[in-house]
Amino acid sequence: MLKETKMLRDKKVAVIGVGKIGGTLVSGLLRNNVVRKENLAGSTAHAESNDEVAKRLGVKMLRDNATLVKGRDIIILAVKPQTIQKVLGEIKGSLNEDQLVITLAAARTTQFIEENLGKKIPVVRAMPNTPCLVNAGMTVLCPGKFAKPKHVEMSRSIFEPVGLVDVIDNEELMDGVTALSGSGPAYAYIIIEALAEGGVKVGLPRSLATKLAAQTLLGAAKMVMETGEHPAKLKDEVTTPAGTTIDGIMALEDGGIRVTLIKTVDRATEKSKELSK
Repeated sequence: MLKETKMLRDKKVAVIGVGKIGGTLVSGLLRNNVVRKENLAGSTAHAESNDEVAKRLGVKMLRDNATLVKGRDIIILAVKPQTIQKVLGEIKGSLNEDQLVITLAAARTTQFIEENLGKKIPVVRAMPNTPCLVNAGMTVLCPGKFAKPKHVEMSRSIFEPVGLVDVIDNEELMDGVTALSGSGPAYAYIIIEALAEGGVKVGLPRSLATKLAAQTLLGAAKMVMETGEHPAKLKDEVTTPAGTTIDGIMALEDGGIRVTLIKTVDRATEKSKELSK
């Protein structure tokens, strides 16, 4: 366990919005012994889901966010962008500058959070993705104006149990992060689905075709991460002269897959910028 993670053992953490991502973080913190269960508390938008989460995860769940954040060292805002301003209004009177706020709201800048809180509270913006559910997530962190290196390290320790973590200082890049890794799993699912359909087209059972497609993408991704080789070089190693792979690549290029994927990330980035405004 990392030194910073050990430091978090005695930190009191509040998670506002224990939904899919918020719940994943709470589970990860408990499963990896990052934070003590008695030091964790959360909230959801509805009483029914509050009760369900309390029963399923065994953590204290409150309905009043202002009460929830009092005395907490770290507050994680795992709420939707359209909800964040309302939540900030609820909690700003209960926060002080010794606390750390981690925001997961897409297209909402640290400056937006800081201005709505009206205090010099350390804020770290985080963009995780849904594969955090299976400890294979990718999270990018960006510190705000008042966040210090210790706050970034505490934030890193929150997300490392559920995947890889990187840190950037230029917040303008977070729109690209959102478009590529935040939205990226959806693009990958379409690719898996399409490859599986191809398998069905040539006679493979659908369950087998889906497994082959998913595991092949998983393996290819692992090769890129663990070898450190450029994807083009790894592609060339599979592509033998006059073999099956080069014919398949010709079909991909004929369909414009490169330009399509580049445009996909570019368009999603522009959408994120629009939402930020």
